[in-house]
Amino acid sequence: MVKSYRPSSTSQFVTLLVGLPGTALCFWVSAKAVGQAPILVACAFVALGVVLAMHVLFDLTLRIAMDAHSITRSWLFGSKVVPVSEIHRLSWGGARGVLILTIHYGAKRFIQISSNSLARQELRAIHNDVLVALGLEGVPMRPLFAEYVGYVDIDEMIKMKG
Repeated sequence: MVKSYRPSSTSQFVTLLVGLPGTALCFWVSAKAVGQAPILVACAFVALGVVLAMHVLFDLTLRIAMDAHSITRSWLFGSKVVPVSEIHRLSWGGARGVLILTIHYGAKRFIQISSNSLARQELRAIHNDVLVALGLEGVPMRPLFAEYVGYVDIDEMIKMKG
């Protein structure tokens, strides 16, 4: 069971449509600020442009691959492998129409996947696939789970099952 998720072509187009002009604007403002403002202002706009460019690259090259033993989030400059056996909490959050799935694993480690990058249905599918991989499908979620908000304590669910 290997499942793969990636941003839709529409999402990638919107990212390019908003991100590239924003990045270009940051670099243009920094070039104009060099002669007219303190150098710190120009450096701040360069830094902002670099961060925005990295965000655009991340959103364009994001891939999520999941098998029975791990979840791999990869992009152009690296990847993060999360062993399914180490996942101890799934939490949902977000604001202003953006849904964020946070997968907590190990000691104070986590990855986040947002609905800006993947469709909401794909986020829910990843959530359900983690529960299936841990053998927890059909087990009542603890604490009681509300869609879009809250968290699922995997350790508590395993205790309730066993």
